[in-house]
Amino acid sequence: MREFRCLTEAVQLYQEAKKVKLPYSLKDQLLRASSSIALNLSEGNDRYSLKDKRRFFNYALTSLREVQTLCKLENLKELALKADHLGAMIYVLNRNLTETVAEADAVTEKR
Repeated sequence: MREFRCLTEAVQLYQEAKKVKLPYSLKDQLLRASSSIALNLSEGNDRYSLKDKRRFFNYALTSLREVQTLCKLENLKELALKADHLGAMIYVLNRNLTETVAEADAVTEKR
């Protein structure tokens, strides 16, 4: 797989999340949500359809929001900074794909 910065950052976020000490239920949720980010980015990146890519990248963004909320609940400031940075990257990725899909749909409608 070629270099995909969002995925690299998501894997790093997961690695950092593994180090955090939390009650079992919250730690489990944090690890599931943070792994979901990386897994959905990976799967979306492998899709050929722009709409499929966008769908999986959006799943990654919603999982990222879970991580951010857990960081707020447990006052995990360092992890929150990493999550915020990754969130901005995924948001831009989603926005660019949404614009590209809209342009492609407009071209298709003109035909």
